[in-house]
Amino acid sequence: MSASRPSSEAKVVLELGRALVSSLEQSSPEALDELERYCDAFAEWESGWKRRKDGKVGLLPSEAELGRRIVAQHATVIRLTEEMRASVDRSLKSLRVRGKGLRAYTDHLPKRISTIKRRG
Repeated sequence: MSASRPSSEAKVVLELGRALVSSLEQSSPEALDELERYCDAFAEWESGWKRRKDGKVGLLPSEAELGRRIVAQHATVIRLTEEMRASVDRSLKSLRVRGKGLRAYTDHLPKRISTIKRRG
């Protein structure tokens, strides 16, 4: 593993995270695609970070600072995605209530059917 690779992975994670936070704040339709790309990049960066940390490889101060920035950004991403999940849960609950009302209205059939013709 080269010394520059973790730094470039970290920069990619930061760039994807910035784009994702912007998309989530704007409720962009591309937010889910960006979230998937961010999660993949973050997982790759995190695995490399853990390997280096567990191997007791010394981190440069710039790498440690990038790590702190990524952690702070990741906390923001988690907060925004939790808000998005709560919003989706509320929307689904509202749709279930509406659906239940519509089914109650449309499923209300007459108790008997008259076959006598009425003169009017």
